[in-house]
Amino acid sequence: RLAALRAQQAARKEITRYDGLCRRIDPKEAAERAKTESHVVRQKVPDEGVVALDDLVYGHIEWPLSALEDQVLLKSDGFPTYHLAVVVDDHVMGITHVLRGEDWLPSTPKHLLIWRAFGWTVPPHAHVPNVLGPDGKKLSKRHGATKVEEFRAQGYLPAAMVNYLALIGWASGTEEEIFSVDELIQRWRIDHVHRAGGKWDRARLDWFDGVYIRKLTPDELMRELEPFLPAEWDRALVRKAIPLIQPRMRTLVEGRDMIAFLFSDEVQIDRSVLVGKKHQPEEIERALTKSAVVLRYLEPFSSSAIEHGLRGIAEELEWKVRDSTEPVRVAVTGKTEGPPLWESLELLGKEKTLARIERAEALLNGGGPS
Repeated sequence: RLAALRAQQAARKEITRYDGLCRRIDPKEAAERAKTESHVVRQKVPDEGVVALDDLVYGHIEWPLSALEDQVLLKSDGFPTYHLAVVVDDHVMGITHVLRGEDWLPSTPKHLLIWRAFGWTVPPHAHVPNVLGPDGKKLSKRHGATKVEEFRAQGYLPAAMVNYLALIGWASGTEEEIFSVDELIQRWRIDHVHRAGGKWDRARLDWFDGVYIRKLTPDELMRELEPFLPAEWDRALVRKAIPLIQPRMRTLVEGRDMIAFLFSDEVQIDRSVLVGKKHQPEEIERALTKSAVVLRYLEPFSSSAIEHGLRGIAEELEWKVRDSTEPVRVAVTGKTEGPPLWESLELLGKEKTLARIERAEALLNGGGPS
């Protein structure tokens, strides 16, 4: 019957709701029928008046009782509905303030009626803005990672995550953006919460995480990186690389990936990336060959000596330094961006550096895998 009723109401473009049929059943008859018939227990809602709330974010809100149906409290299996359970649970737990997403506003009058039916004091309520995706819709799985565990696995620091989330839908009242948890506790005020939802911005979260990473000492960063490092990686070498990657990191995983080339026997090279767009393959091969000759005879194989030698190649070729060194970077790391090149080559060592440049030369000649 209820399904047919809802279908009829929907066809008439009415709000789908219970029609109060069982209100007219005599209480004695209802009690007798409930012994053998499947049934639910509903709250009888007055036909007239309003239920009101002074929300800490939205201010005074009223809902006409005529728009509310007789809500189900106990289902036919005897279990309570969520709306009954959440009110009872909040009361028993001694909840002092109810803060929840703005999407719970439509359910609020149902909860208020239950609070008042029990004669309990309604705690202050605040309906805070939802976090929205870039498309302006409520953040969900379709927008990517949404679980805290997923962000932790991607290498975001908890402190950065908390700081970033605190500023979505809330304003500090100052130009400052970086706050510790203790500072947030001291500064946070409900009257600074916006009604409009704040959009999720991954680039902004990356910026916050980078700030927090740069605030760490090298030893602290090493400890944070540890869970993300393969067991076989030389920790002493990782520790030496930290000063190179820390200023450039946005996440712990990004930092790990920046130095992965130090611990692999080979790196994957894309021939088109190796050649680039400014020069011909034979010109890039010539630049690599000259670089290898210079690097082979450097003693010691130090960052300063490497820089001096490779800058000399740029002058000899009459190229910009970046144009002549980028093929070396791609040959050695597989990427066009990364930690400072001179220091990276020193950490990698002469033998591996020359072997990778030789492999890149072979690739340009069509004699090696990419």
